[in-house]
Amino acid sequence: MEVKSARSIVAEGPAPRPARRGRGASAASRGRKASAASRGREANPAPRGRETRKPAPVSATALFDALLDDSESGVVLLDAHARVSRLNRAAMTLLGATATEARGMQGSELLRTVVAGDDPVAEGYRHRDTDREAMLVSSRGGEVPVWLRTYRVGTPPWLLVTFRDLTQVRRMHEELRRNERLALLGQLATGVAHEIRNPLAGIGTSAQVLMRRFEPRDERTRFVQVILSEVARLDRIVTSLLQYSRPRTPVLQRVELAPLIRHVRDLLAEQLTASGVQAELEFAPRLPALFVDPDLVTQVLLNVSINAVQAMPGGGLLRIEARTARRRQPVRGPGRRTTDARSAPPAAAAPPWVEYVQVRVSDTGAGMPRGVLLKLFHPFFTTKPSGTGLGLAICQTIMHEHQGSIEVASREGRGTTVMLNFPREKRHGERRD
Repeated sequence: MEVKSARSIVAEGPAPRPARRGRGASAASRGRKASAASRGREANPAPRGRETRKPAPVSATALFDALLDDSESGVVLLDAHARVSRLNRAAMTLLGATATEARGMQGSELLRTVVAGDDPVAEGYRHRDTDREAMLVSSRGGEVPVWLRTYRVGTPPWLLVTFRDLTQVRRMHEELRRNERLALLGQLATGVAHEIRNPLAGIGTSAQVLMRRFEPRDERTRFVQVILSEVARLDRIVTSLLQYSRPRTPVLQRVELAPLIRHVRDLLAEQLTASGVQAELEFAPRLPALFVDPDLVTQVLLNVSINAVQAMPGGGLLRIEARTARRRQPVRGPGRRTTDARSAPPAAAAPPWVEYVQVRVSDTGAGMPRGVLLKLFHPFFTTKPSGTGLGLAICQTIMHEHQGSIEVASREGRGTTVMLNFPREKRHGERRD
């Protein structure tokens, strides 16, 4: 056993006390933890306020709905049973139906066109995609020209239908083309018409004198008859040209449409019988009277009805119906009334809805291809061997002078429908010269 001296004990000092468990140890431990935590806070300072949370992902359904509602085109989604599954706000506005009314409805009931037998929904399910113009009928009786596209997706197939309102675009383009044609024809008509008529009158008078000098059985009378008939045809063309470029001022009268349409049918009775065409008239109850020029409106109805009968050489059905319709007011450029410029809506503003009386003239003929429809109102454009190509152009001018419009919807193999829209209001105002 080693014995330490007193000097060594004094040099070393008192022996350390053994550490006791309890308060001291826990305090030291807490001190070390606090020190470590303090170092951790200095390295990664925590944000003040409440504790941060991980952001939730955006729902694909919510994003899809937001994109649909932001679209200016109408969008309708049909399920495998051709029932409406979803539609956006633009579709509800154009079709005049709420989401509650439309969901579950058959697509062919919601997306209807003015052409009888035309079903864009059935056509969409038959093809992978389609792309065409159509005149849709809303649930409230309105009609909207649209550019319609369909896309068939999935198995079993669903159908996505999109449509864009062409009302403003079509009317602006038509007004621009019409103004260009009027400017061109106005210069041509005023500068040339009288110069053509003067020699025509001389040719016709000379031919009549020759006709009286020949014997009835003289072979030369046949050539004189040809001269007289061609002179008469040229005179009709010049008259139509003048009427198109400078239409006469309508004399507005209170007119009931039903008797006027019956009168047109009676005028066509012989031609209807010869062509084997059945005529069917239908008038809505309490049809309001209009303030129109009866002679000019009769001319329009006769022209359109004759075209319909001639489109059915093998017989068919001519249907004329009159009813009320709600349409947007057509955009009108500088017209013949001094009040037109003041009453025209601003270019950026959407035209207001106006109540119209619409006359539909429908046939069951062969219909027209899209290329013909685009040129239908062009002066001198015709598909008839003996036509002048000014009939529908004059009809359009007359309808515009009544503050109305004329539109044509047609499908090949289905037939053609001509829509004449007359405003219900009485138009006053001085006309420009």
